[in-house]
Amino acid sequence: MEAYLVVLVAIAGIAHSNEHGPMCSRNGTEMPGFTDSMRHEFLAMHNVYRSMLALGHIRISEEPEYYDDYSSYDSLYAPTASRMRYLEYDCEAEKSAYMSARNCSDSSSPPEGYDENKYIFENSNNISEAALKAMISWAKEAFNLNKTEKGEGVLYRSNHDISNFANLARDTREKFGCAVVNCPLGEIDATTIYNGEAYATAIHVVCHYPKIEKEENQIYKVGKPCDDCSEYKKEADNTTSADPVCRADDGVCKIGSQDVDFHGRWKYIRLFRDL
Repeated sequence: MEAYLVVLVAIAGIAHSNEHGPMCSRNGTEMPGFTDSMRHEFLAMHNVYRSMLALGHIRISEEPEYYDDYSSYDSLYAPTASRMRYLEYDCEAEKSAYMSARNCSDSSSPPEGYDENKYIFENSNNISEAALKAMISWAKEAFNLNKTEKGEGVLYRSNHDISNFANLARDTREKFGCAVVNCPLGEIDATTIYNGEAYATAIHVVCHYPKIEKEENQIYKVGKPCDDCSEYKKEADNTTSADPVCRADDGVCKIGSQDVDFHGRWKYIRLFRDL
């Protein structure tokens, strides 16, 4: 039997289709098990998190037992974002994430051109649980943000252990893709063939994001949600496109003809709210 299983995750087991959704049909031969309904779940988790961050609903500090003169409720949460972009799912990024995940390496080694988030869930073959835990793990890095830093932007600093959070939260990001691979433990990779033998597994969850320079650059621009979405207004062939759309209750900038889909948003809101 094949010693690997590549599946992108339907977190709640809900089949979902959308004619405007991501289509990666050409990936089917080398990545069996991938479906658009599964991709929508990763897309929803990313965009719900970005929406909550933009609206100021992501906690970055534990709530104190009591408040004093130097504490405030607002300090518990990351500042709001003024131009948080709605992400699209990208098939090329997915393929890149798959190639990285199938190596079954414990270390992160993204190819040139991509930033990488990786999570390893050992001694389990529960892929849905692994994907969910990956998102939670990456999101929890928000607690490492510099809570005293003031200014118009939340800055990236490599010594703050926030690289995975930064990949989720970078406001100018346009797209991403993910893969999940069930790897055998040990000095072998996911392409190894077994003869029906039982073996321990580790699930590798990898998401790739087109590379952005990080150090000392802002992760996102601080301000009133939606206020600076106009910065994404595009011009082509001397024709100006329509202004980006941003609804006050979402806080994310919808570009062009994007179909904003927060499928299953409430289960994810509860998930990220309770971190």
